[in-house]
Amino acid sequence: MKNIQAVKIGNVINLSINGKLHKKNCGSNDEANELYQLVLVAKEDPSDENIQKVRAFLNEKTRIAYLCGLESDPESGEAFLAGFNTPIPETLLEVIKEYHENGYPLEAILNFWKLLMVNPDKRVRESLFKFITAHDFVLTDKGYMVVYKAVYYKQEKKSDDAQIFEEFVTNKYLFVKKDWKCSPNKYVVYRVIGNNTFDITKLVTAEGWDEKERGVEILGKLGDLYEAIVKADNTDDEEDAIYTDMHSKKMSIKLGVPVYMDRKECDSDPAVDCSYGLHVGATKYVENFANQSSAILVCLVNPANVVAVPQYDHSKMRVAEYFPFAVATYKDGKIDIIEEAYFEDDYCEYEIQELEEAIAKVQADEKPYEAAIGAVEEERPMSELMKILESRLIDLD
Repeated sequence: MKNIQAVKIGNVINLSINGKLHKKNCGSNDEANELYQLVLVAKEDPSDENIQKVRAFLNEKTRIAYLCGLESDPESGEAFLAGFNTPIPETLLEVIKEYHENGYPLEAILNFWKLLMVNPDKRVRESLFKFITAHDFVLTDKGYMVVYKAVYYKQEKKSDDAQIFEEFVTNKYLFVKKDWKCSPNKYVVYRVIGNNTFDITKLVTAEGWDEKERGVEILGKLGDLYEAIVKADNTDDEEDAIYTDMHSKKMSIKLGVPVYMDRKECDSDPAVDCSYGLHVGATKYVENFANQSSAILVCLVNPANVVAVPQYDHSKMRVAEYFPFAVATYKDGKIDIIEEAYFEDDYCEYEIQELEEAIAKVQADEKPYEAAIGAVEEERPMSELMKILESRLIDLD
């Protein structure tokens, strides 16, 4: 028989549940009254459900979990996504609470956490969300992070006009989808003859134009032009890779193709700001790192592929993989921030393949991901890892 006893003194509730003493200093009289009402109900009917409601108010994490429909451990106070045993970090839990209370859609937040649960390093799982909330990172609906990468044009193989045209098409494509929420192929790109500038207009409008009279040249539909750029940059010919890293200048970086580094070769030590790994970051990082010869790529990062969040340089991180999907405008040392991503489905194809490979490793009783240099050893059982991987794969199918 469960037993609960309690007394309310001002905003303080002292209670005993099956002989275990608890004390709750409530933040307001309303909160104290709400808790005491739950205690009185539990005294009258000490069912598991009523006792759980009381326990939920004794620990803030447990309380948030209860309010948001998550699972919790009343002893440890940790909260979990239903069906999983990887604890949700406190910073992320607070955001889930805020979204729940305001009726905001939780899709991006929960998908981000599902991806972060895949990450084998406990330190990253605990620190990454706090890191991104301090900067201008954006999460896509599927949970990817939008980050930035400063690069060089490779071998200066494109003319200035070609580079300007590519950046214009890339940015307008994103703008039309993000702000206007329209199909890019409802617009055409045209060049103003004489000053060689570019602009867009609706396809139906352009169909009635006399190009010669207007002094313009219609170059094609916006969506088709973007696809042509991506296709050209996606060839297997190394000479067609138009970007390279600013450090070694040896990498070949193409839009629409993940850049990958073996995790075991990356340094996971958060106390080291600059070390082995692929560096990406917020606008502050790339603005400080880039120069007038740089191009700024907009990239997607799967939280599972984050290797280290430096403790002291809070504008960059090291990852084992990033997916460059667009070129950002970079002028006078400032980035024209793109707030949304629209090529998630392209990256999902790569993620699905990685998930299937990871599941095969777990089935063979192997760890699904290589350990980075100095990484915290994975302590979760294979059964938990399998549930996480399979759940994400189901979400993508």
